[in-house]
Amino acid sequence: METYEKLFEFLSDPTKETFLKCRDLVINNPEYDPYSEDTGNVQKLLNEGKFEEVVKYVNVNILLSPSAHIFKFFAYKELGDEKAMNIEMTIAQIIFECIEKTGDGTRESPYIVTRISDERDLIRYHLKKEDTMQRLIKEEDRILDVLTLTDRSDIYFDITAPYRRIAFSFQKRNEDLKKEQGTEKPKKKSWWNFLSKN
Repeated sequence: METYEKLFEFLSDPTKETFLKCRDLVINNPEYDPYSEDTGNVQKLLNEGKFEEVVKYVNVNILLSPSAHIFKFFAYKELGDEKAMNIEMTIAQIIFECIEKTGDGTRESPYIVTRISDERDLIRYHLKKEDTMQRLIKEEDRILDVLTLTDRSDIYFDITAPYRRIAFSFQKRNEDLKKEQGTEKPKKKSWWNFLSKN
């Protein structure tokens, strides 16, 4: 899979440009869902002690998720695989560093994330801070998520691509549903239709 190969390129040359190229591949993948429950699924498996399942859990939605790699770090730790453990933590660290290279967290230069969960991953795991409030800002050409921290400072994230992707998914789902309903209607004839033709 091209996305997985590109991920390794990005890890060996972790610049803003290579990170955003990999992110584009993830976002343009048909399976991409910025609000998927995959990170929660991995955490649940970890909490249940299903370490083998944690390390085997792979899909496009968690490739660039720092928390998914952190959960895999702990799973490998429990399995006694020190090499894999270190690789997962290194990947998480590089992703954090690359997110920071995309901006400075201000409204003018927000951080660019792949998944919505990346926002809290950066704040809690990397910056070691806590957020108290979240709000959405819609501008003409971009969508921003703003997280307010306990010290009352704000961190801005550009979620334009994930937001539009989820909006597109909802629109497509509705269109597919209408098509399905449209094809079903001729099959179902009401009794009054028969009466009116007589």
